[in-house]
Amino acid sequence: MPTSKTFPADTQWAIAATVPVAALEGLAKRLPTWLRGAGSKVVPGRDGFSALLVFGGGAEDGEQLAIDAATTHKTPVYLLDFDDEAPGLKEFRGNRARRRQESPADFLEQRGILAPGHERTPSPVTTVGLVEQISLEEAKAMCPTPKWEVEFLPHPRGVLVTENGAVTLHLARSLGKRAYNARWDRETKAFTCNVYEPGKPVVAFTTGKPSPNWPQVDSVLGETTMEGILRVLGISRDLLVPVERDA
Repeated sequence: MPTSKTFPADTQWAIAATVPVAALEGLAKRLPTWLRGAGSKVVPGRDGFSALLVFGGGAEDGEQLAIDAATTHKTPVYLLDFDDEAPGLKEFRGNRARRRQESPADFLEQRGILAPGHERTPSPVTTVGLVEQISLEEAKAMCPTPKWEVEFLPHPRGVLVTENGAVTLHLARSLGKRAYNARWDRETKAFTCNVYEPGKPVVAFTTGKPSPNWPQVDSVLGETTMEGILRVLGISRDLLVPVERDA
């Protein structure tokens, strides 16, 4: 019996690709005996993407398997290393490999797969930004997904940016446009609205504890409440403060 152990609650490495689930199940059968059964599992994701999650050993154990899968299926195959000290991600095309500067856990989560032991803790903060006088096409060209993990929505005054305040500021600065970023913290119940004007420092209105990072203002477009600011910006409250329903 091998002395090595597996821990199904903690993913050590994985192989992932847009291939049939059966193809990854075939790779699982080639793992060392102690990594089969409870030592690994195949998980389907979105749009045909699947992953073989392995709960023991190291990513080097999967390198030849990834090469073989990439060669057989003529599609990129990814080898993910969840090492706490040095996580990594390799993309194989045949026997050629290149490293990608992405988090292995984020890479899988973007494709509908959660790696046990590496699930992200949801942030208590929701953000919705408004960048004025730009089009959806301009926004998407400057911030392609999934790298930016952001959604763009059309707005009469420009484009709404959900769940990423950094993207709102990036677009505003890059294109020289005015922008607003509304933030709601469901734990503290604090509302903040940052305002960016080209050539000026970012300022903020907040109902909570002021941040030392931004000069504070008493109103946004003359409004002094969250409801008033969202109304004058044309941002639905439901986008910022989602309705919480019982499970």
